[in-house]
Amino acid sequence: MVDEALILRYFTGEITAEERSNVEKWISESEQNRKLAKDIYYLYFAVDTLYTMKSVDSKQALKNVKKRAKKRKTGTIFTWIQRVAAILFIPLLLSTVFSKLKKEPIEYMEIRTTPGMVASVNLPDGSVVWLNSDSYLRHPVKFTGKTREVNLIGEAYFKVNRNEKLPFFVNTKENLRVEVLGTEFNVDAYDDNQYVSTTLLSGSVKLNYRGSNNQEKNIVMQPGQKIYYDELSKTIAVSQPFLPSEVAWKEGKIILRNTSLEETLKMLSKRFNVSFVLKNKALKDNYFTGTFDKQQLPRILEHLRISSNIRYRIIDPKSGDEGLKERSKVELY
Repeated sequence: MVDEALILRYFTGEITAEERSNVEKWISESEQNRKLAKDIYYLYFAVDTLYTMKSVDSKQALKNVKKRAKKRKTGTIFTWIQRVAAILFIPLLLSTVFSKLKKEPIEYMEIRTTPGMVASVNLPDGSVVWLNSDSYLRHPVKFTGKTREVNLIGEAYFKVNRNEKLPFFVNTKENLRVEVLGTEFNVDAYDDNQYVSTTLLSGSVKLNYRGSNNQEKNIVMQPGQKIYYDELSKTIAVSQPFLPSEVAWKEGKIILRNTSLEETLKMLSKRFNVSFVLKNKALKDNYFTGTFDKQQLPRILEHLRISSNIRYRIIDPKSGDEGLKERSKVELY
């Protein structure tokens, strides 16, 4: 049996030729060995990302990973990694698409943020992406060909390096595609929403989408604009939002500027990984202004209560069959 510490050094490159040969021989002996090695491979990249972000003590995190690797008995790889991520507070879950574990070219990187957490990702061309809570990004390990393309589910803020020879594309659901040369913009494309929204901060982007007649259409956005694409009607709506409020999430802030209760609850749901139940529909007529930086959810709810007489009740989550807790719920009256 090859111990986990040796496998970890195999991926970090801190290993002798003889040790490398032993590890590769052990990996090839069984599917179980290969799966365990993949687990450690994924977690190495996740913890390495944390070290770069200076979010945790990476040495201690790796010790914790090795302890839990020895205890792993059952369950899927992804479920197990989620549990370890929750223990280590890892904001990113990274995986790779490849045919074998050995030194073959990696084609794509898949990045997922855990609910309630935000993280940044550096793309191969030097562009930077901030991923909001419970979001997914897929990109090539190396951009090749005549375009730079990524796939997004969830919300992300892009700061794209300009390269007129290699246009940048963000592919979302419902065939909506954001075409970029070099700019900063935000895309909200969660699966459970019936819309995709794009907010342009600087530069210029073109949205390619299918209209109500199913024909391909496009619109060039101007800085300061936000465009909603309705998936059901296949129509767009243009607005001029308060930009700091649109992108404050990437700094861990919530900025409200005459913001509707509905939009406010969406921000809070992402930020704190909670669900809201509106018991009184008349509350939708309320609008709020304020800036919250590092305040916890109860403090923000108190602000809503004082400013609009909204009453609330926080319902503690229950533990499921797997020992994982459900999302917290907040009822508003």
